Amino acid sequence: MENLQENRKGISPHWIYGPIIAVLLAAGIYLFVTKNKSETKLEETTMENRELSDDKSLIESEYNAALARLDEMKNQSVQMDSLLNTKNEEVEELKAKIQKVLNDKNATSSQLKEANAMIRELNAKMSSYEKQIIALKQENVQLTEEKRALTEENAQKTEENTALQTDNQELVKKVEKGSVLHASSIRMEAIDRKKNLLGKEKEKETEKARKVDMIRISFNVDDNRISESGEKILYICVYEPSGAVASAGGKFKLENGNEKPYSTAKTITYKQGEKVQGISTEWLPSGAMSKGEYKVEIYHMGYLIGSEKVTLK
Repeated sequence: MENLQENRKGISPHWIYGPIIAVLLAAGIYLFVTKNKSETKLEETTMENRELSDDKSLIESEYNAALARLDEMKNQSVQMDSLLNTKNEEVEELKAKIQKVLNDKNATSSQLKEANAMIRELNAKMSSYEKQIIALKQENVQLTEEKRALTEENAQKTEENTALQTDNQELVKKVEKGSVLHASSIRMEAIDRKKNLLGKEKEKETEKARKVDMIRISFNVDDNRISESGEKILYICVYEPSGAVASAGGKFKLENGNEKPYSTAKTITYKQGEKVQGISTEWLPSGAMSKGEYKVEIYHMGYLIGSEKVTLK
C-alpha cells in the first residue's frame, strides 16, 4: 500500500497537461488559419462584388448613352425616323436583352460582358444606319439638284415654246392678213324694176327711194399671191340711213372675235394670183326704202375689204 502511494507520488503532472496544451495549440492554429482564409475569401468576394457593381454602372452609362444617341438619331430627320421604324424590331430586341441583364441584381460578370457586347452591337447598328442616312441625304441632294435643273430646263423650254407659239401666232396672223382679198371698183346701184307694155321687165337705176326695188352691189376682187385657190365667202352689210344693218341674213365673226350681222353673202371661186372681175349680188329690201344715205361694206375672213355709198332722195 505504501509502495503504491509512493509510485503515484512519483508521476509528474506535466505529462498530463502537455498533450492537452498541444491539442489546444493545434486547434488555435487551425482556427487562426481558417479565420484568415475566411477573411481573405470575404475580402475577395467583396472586391469581386464591388468590381461587378462598377462594371454594371459603366455598362448602364454606356447603355444610356446608346439610348440617348438613338433618340437623337430619330429627331435628326424624317428619313432617319423612317429607317429606324423599319429596323425597330431588331433594335427593340437588343434593348430588351440589355435591359434584362441590367435589371438583374445578381447579374454575373459573364452576363455583364454579354450585355456590353450587345451595347457595342447596338452602337454598330446605329453607325450603320447613320451611314445609310448620309447616303440617302446625298442621293436626295442629287435628286433635288437634278429636279431643280430639270425644272429650270422645262421652264426654259416652256418659255421658248411660248415665244415660239407667239411667233407662230404672229406669223399665222401675218399669213392670214396676207390671205385677205381686196375688193375694188365697188358700185352700189338702186334699181327700179318696171314692166313695159308687153309685160317684159326692165331695170332702171334710180335715186328715188320710193321707186327702189333692190340694191345691186358689183365689184372686182384683186389678185393675191398668198391666198390659196378655192371658194371664198364674202359677207356684205347694207346700212340703212339709221345706221343699222338692213335685213340681216345672220351673223359672221370679225377678225377680233366679235360677231356682226350681215345683209347677204356671196361665194366666189378664186384662183391664186388672179383677179376676179364682174362680181355682182343683189339685196332686196323687206319694205319701202327710206330717204338718206345707204352704205355697203364687204368683208372677207372677218376683215373689211371695201365699201361704197349711195344717197336716195
